[in-house]
This record gives sequence, C-alpha cells and structure tokens, in this order.
Amino acid sequence: MKLKSFVAILFVVVIVVFSLQNAEITDIKFLFWKLSFSRIIIILGSFSIGVLVGVLLIIKRKIVKKK
Repeated sequence: MKLKSFVAILFVVVIVVFSLQNAEITDIKFLFWKLSFSRIIIILGSFSIGVLVGVLLIIKRKIVKKK
C-alpha cells in the first residue's frame, strides 16, 4: 500500500471517529436562517466539501498540463 493511501485512509478514520464523538445538536445561523443540525453532519459535510474542492483542483491542474 502506498504511503499516500495509508495516510488518506488514516485521516478519514480519524475524521469519522471525531465526528461520531461529537453528536450533539448544534444551531447554525446564516443571514436570516437558523437551522439545527447534528455536529456529525456538519463535520462530515465540511470534510466532504473540502475533499470535493481538492479533487476539482487536481482535475483542473491535469487539464491545464495537457494543453
């Protein structure tokens, strides 16, 4: 197994364990909205958005290199 893969899997496991230990309901206020979510959803959602942005940047870099 490559080192990068091992570190990525370890990081995901740490994020999941951390989010499961923080399961309380949290109020989120944004402009005029007030929503209540579980911290698990907030943590995993933020992590997922970060991964998505990273993947999109890598894809963009590969497309630019081909030109």
